[in-house]
Amino acid sequence: MHRTAITALAIATAVATAPLTATPASAATKPNLRACYDGKCTITITKPVSFRVSSRYHLSRVRVAKVYSHIYNKDMVHVSGPGVSVTLGEGARGSLNSLSVRVLSITSRGAKVRFSG
Repeated sequence: MHRTAITALAIATAVATAPLTATPASAATKPNLRACYDGKCTITITKPVSFRVSSRYHLSRVRVAKVYSHIYNKDMVHVSGPGVSVTLGEGARGSLNSLSVRVLSITSRGAKVRFSG
């Protein structure tokens, strides 16, 4: 009887914690790119992303990627659109046409970028 109670408790614990361990961490960190359409958002990227922006910025799409600069010997963020691009280090500000960009942080896993229209 005692062995049955321990087995039931072990099974109940495994079933209760299974949903917590089954969700991969990468699925929870996808940036909400639709929020960037108006040019005002903060995203964290772990791989290159591309999204549409309002026509008022005279860009159809914006691409954001973390790149390694051999010139500066460090990771940077490359932001580009049709015919324009800017490469920024951590804490730097730049713009694509009238779309302002600021790199908030760069880590080994990705970068956090703020667009402020």
